[in-house]
Amino acid sequence: MADPTTGAAPGVTDGGGPGTTTIHDRVGEQIGRAAALSIEGVLRHRGSLGLITGGDHPKVSIDMSRPHPDVKVDIAVRWPTQVTALCQEVRALVHTELARLTGVTPHRVDVTIADVIVAETSSQRRVR
Repeated sequence: MADPTTGAAPGVTDGGGPGTTTIHDRVGEQIGRAAALSIEGVLRHRGSLGLITGGDHPKVSIDMSRPHPDVKVDIAVRWPTQVTALCQEVRALVHTELARLTGVTPHRVDVTIADVIVAETSSQRRVR
């Protein structure tokens, strides 16, 4: 969390000199994606239209130029999964990691289950 007196992130000292620190949206998105993927049950997945629409999951969007940005996380999950608990875990970890690694504390983290992936069993596999 930023220091209320200086606005600086924890561990960042404002030396009074010229300059700014800018964190690109892509950095926040990569941190959110890595945090989501580190949770058991969240899968890296490309949907059937993924090649056309860029629909890889997890997909994170964030505007890092805002002091307390809103974060949107779309994930694919393994079947069966207790989705409410999983979403709470993703929300908490994305929030924590963004604050820890960038000093930017999100206003909110919205998690959407975009796809549920059923593991194929050996009896379901086709023989070619």
